[in-house]
Amino acid sequence: MKNLNDIEEKKKEIVERYGMFMEKNENFPPIAARIFSTLLFTENNGNTFEELVNFLGASKSTISTNLQKLGNMEIVEYYTKPGDRKKYFRLSPVGFLAFIDRDLKKVKTERNLIEEVIQLKQRANELITDPNKKFEFHEDHPYLDYLNSSVEGMETLKEQIINKCMKQK
Repeated sequence: MKNLNDIEEKKKEIVERYGMFMEKNENFPPIAARIFSTLLFTENNGNTFEELVNFLGASKSTISTNLQKLGNMEIVEYYTKPGDRKKYFRLSPVGFLAFIDRDLKKVKTERNLIEEVIQLKQRANELITDPNKKFEFHEDHPYLDYLNSSVEGMETLKEQIINKCMKQK
């Protein structure tokens, strides 16, 4: 990347690709997904309404409607600066907590089911006398290890976000 225009073009490309990802994986409306993606670049500094309209090339009403949707979902929040009447929109830590909680619940449910499968195989193998009918069983369970690591990582991230939110208040 040779200059700021190249960076801006790359930013637009990433916003578009990440927006498509959010559409598909989070069922966000297209512009809401692009707003989310755009706000990832500005983090705590946020973007004004006008900046979002200009960058995304969408109408004011479309941006407004989608900001309201994201606000109602607690994914986007706004703040103001003293002496400045503009609203600055940024991603809300509460929204990230909702994503984490949802994913954490899914991973914990899968982990519990895998543990039940393992336990049932162990119990069944203790009762089955015919070696040809026993369940294949391994002492190590890399997928269960992966699920446990995922739960641990998400819980740590959740704590970090909560602590960051407490410091900001």
